[in-house]
This record gives sequence, C-alpha cells and structure tokens, in this order.
Amino acid sequence: MLVLLGVGLAIFAAAHFYDLPPQLLQFGLDNADWEVDDAIFVVFMLSVALIIYGYRRYKDLSREITRRIAAEGAALKLARHDPLTGLPNRRFFEERLQECLHAAGSLAVLMLDLDGFKVVNDTQGHAIGDKALSEFARRASVILRDDAFLARIGGDEFAIIMPVVETPEDAANLARRVIAAVIKPLMIDTAVVQFGVGIGIAVSPNDGDQADDLMRRADRALYRAKLTGRSTVRFFEAEMDAVIERRALIERELRIAIAANQITPYYQPLVALEASRIIGFEALARWESESLGFIPPDVFILIAEETGLINELGDQLFRRACTDAKTWPANFVLAFNISPIQLRDPTLALRLLSILAQTGFSPRQLEIEITETALVESVAVAQTVIDQLRQAGVRIALDDFGTGYATLSQLLSFHLDKIKIDRSFVSGLEKSEEGRVIVRAILGLAKGFGLTTTAEGIEKLEQLLYLKANGCTEGQGYLFSKAIPAASIAALLDASQEAAA
Repeated sequence: MLVLLGVGLAIFAAAHFYDLPPQLLQFGLDNADWEVDDAIFVVFMLSVALIIYGYRRYKDLSREITRRIAAEGAALKLARHDPLTGLPNRRFFEERLQECLHAAGSLAVLMLDLDGFKVVNDTQGHAIGDKALSEFARRASVILRDDAFLARIGGDEFAIIMPVVETPEDAANLARRVIAAVIKPLMIDTAVVQFGVGIGIAVSPNDGDQADDLMRRADRALYRAKLTGRSTVRFFEAEMDAVIERRALIERELRIAIAANQITPYYQPLVALEASRIIGFEALARWESESLGFIPPDVFILIAEETGLINELGDQLFRRACTDAKTWPANFVLAFNISPIQLRDPTLALRLLSILAQTGFSPRQLEIEITETALVESVAVAQTVIDQLRQAGVRIALDDFGTGYATLSQLLSFHLDKIKIDRSFVSGLEKSEEGRVIVRAILGLAKGFGLTTTAEGIEKLEQLLYLKANGCTEGQGYLFSKAIPAASIAALLDASQEAAA
C-alpha cells in the first residue's frame, strides 16, 4: 500500500508541477488497489511520459532561446549601424577605434564632411539627399582596403579608421581617393547631384593615443579644411587647438554681445560718380568686444552663420540701421547685406518689412544686397523672398558680382536693380589689361540690361577716373571714406557739401 500511495503522490505531484493531463491523475486515484507489478508498470509509463514531456519542454526552450538570441542580435546591429546607409554608426566607430588603438602601433582617423550637401537637400529634396548619402557610402566603401573601417557619424558626416599607417602620406592618399570618387557627379533618379568632401586627419600616436583625442583633433583638422576651401584635406596641427579654443571663446562672447545689443552698424558712403556726391550709405557690422578687442566682421559673421545666430543678429542690425537712416536726407539710400543663410529662411522678407513698418523707414529707400552664392544655394526660397521685397518697393543689388557660381540666366531671372563690382576687379584695374577688360565687360552688361552699377574698394584716383570714363554709376571705398559710426555721418555730410561748394 505504501508503494501505491507513493505512486499516487508521484502522479499528483507530476500533474501539479508538470501540467500532466488530469485524466492520468484520476486514473491513478481510481486504481489505488493495484498490485505491485501494476504499480511498477505505471511508474515506468509515468517515467516515459515525463521524459517525453521534458524533451518537448527542452525543444520549446531551445527555440525560445534561439529567437531571443536572434532578436538581441538584430537589436544590437540596429543600435550599432546607421539604418540609411547600413554603415556602422558613431557608437560602433568609437568601439572599433578603441580596439584598434590597443592592437595597432600607428593608425589614422579621417573625419569627412560633404561640401554642398545641404544645397542638394534644399534644392532636390530629402529623398534625393538620402539616396546621395547611400551612394557616397557605397563609393567610399569600394575604395577602402579590407582593414579600414568606414562609419556614418552624423547627418552628412563620415569617419574612417585606417588601422596601419606607415607614413602620414598613406592617409593623405586615401583622402585623395575619396575626394576623386565624390567629385564624379551622382545620377540619382533623374537628378544629377554633385558635391565635394572636406577631410581632416589625425594620426596616432603623434596626435594622441586616446580615441576621444584623435576624433576631436581630426574634427578640428576638418574644420580648418572646410575654411580653406571645397574638397580640401588638412592634417591636424598643434596650433589648431589654440584656433578652435579662440573660436569657442568668440562664440561665447558673441552670444553675450547679441543679447546686450553690442554689435553696431557702421556706414560707408555710396557716391554718385558723375555728380561726386553722397547718395546713401551701406551698413556694415562692427564689434568691439570689451574682453577680446576688435573682431573682424568676416570672423564673427561666419560664426553667427555656423551657430544659427545670424537671423537674430541680422534683424537686430537691420532695426538699428533703419532707425539711424530715418535721420538722413529723404532721398538717401540704405544698403543692407543679407547672408546666404538668412536667404534660406522663407520668413525673411516678412520680418524685414515688419521692421520697416515699426521704424517708419520707407521700403523705397532700402537696397538689399545679396550674393551669387545665396542665390545658388536656395533658388526657390530666394526667388520668393526677393519677389516679396520688390513688391514692397525694395531694390535688390547683387553683391560681389562675378565671384560666385551663378549663370547669367539665373541672375536675370531674379530681376535685379543693381550689380556691385567686387573690389578684386577694381584693384586689378591698374595691374593688368585683363582686369580692365573684365570691368568694361561688367559695365557693358549692366548697361545693356538697364542696371545701375556700384564699384567697391575704390582707393585711388586712377581707379575712379577709369570707372567714370567707362560708365560706372556709383562707387564706394577709402578714397571717399571708410565706414563710420552713425554719430559721425552729419559731420561727413557737412564736409562733403563744403567740398562740393
């Protein structure tokens, strides 16, 4: 009886813990008076059932573990790869760089940034831009040797680890091959896409033996490469740290200066050459920092563009310029520069017209100066902004004519009122016949299309006489006056009137 009781308890326990069918439990309880042989048979069958059940549970658990491993692998791959290009992402790049630094004696880190990619996105659309990124990733992957490691670490930013570098020239050769691959136009659907690539290089151990140091210094070399020009390669140099630190300091001070309205417009006179009289002023930004001293406009304007501060700074300067210009003679012109970054904003015209209304300055006295680069980078938005301004009576001048990449048909489609001859052409008047031919051609073109012309950078009497003789209508430069603060304009006008008298 004890054996049978034990069998019954075993069946009950098995049913409770292993989810056996309840019929088996009932069968065991109904036959509690079995003989010993019957009990042994039941125990045997129960053992077989438990073995079969355990095997099935083992298979189920194995499949579940396999599924989990696959899911974890997919999640890990997703976490370490860029979904658009399929390349490793920043996280994976940093992990691999750490591994390579432990294994290799010398390696190079190359930071890449696509020049002109934003223009592609703005003009062709993000779908074309995404395909262009994928095609760039494919082209770059093809030219890399097997042990190199390419990753996408940002929007249009990529990075390469070159694990074994005999000399820095090895990294430079790779960089040149990448540039050569990118320069070739990309055919994306029906669009032809072309951009360059700036590359910064840092080499261990000379430029650092830690991953963070190498990436940071390669990035600083990239920054200098982009400042140098399109599709440029630069190696990290020790003085770059000082340059970047000063730039960071200027950026911090610039934010403070904008918040405190410390950047002021200065004014350089525009002169009608035939009558030799001042007809207006061009507003030029000037910043005298209390801690850093005078910061050139080409330095802080560039930083303002890169950091997204340019719209706030531009609106601030425009408001002050309009307020100052209200005190000038009613027929005087205010010329104001708009940066390419500002012209990408479709609300620009509405903001400018709102400031004109608030200050009471007439749109017909305003001349907005834009560059060829601004027109090429954002054609559709530029056209809308310019049309809105022209409808309000604002005149549009093309600054630095002949130094950009716009075609003549593109320029004419914007219905310009004036073209400004760049100072580089004016300075060439006395140096070569070629410079004089260029200026004559620009003046002839402007006259043919009924446009007025302003020559920049007039510093010598010989330049002035040549421009007047060939039909240039307006001029500005140190021969007439440097840029002056608003408080000095009245004295300049008085002196000009006395000279004319």
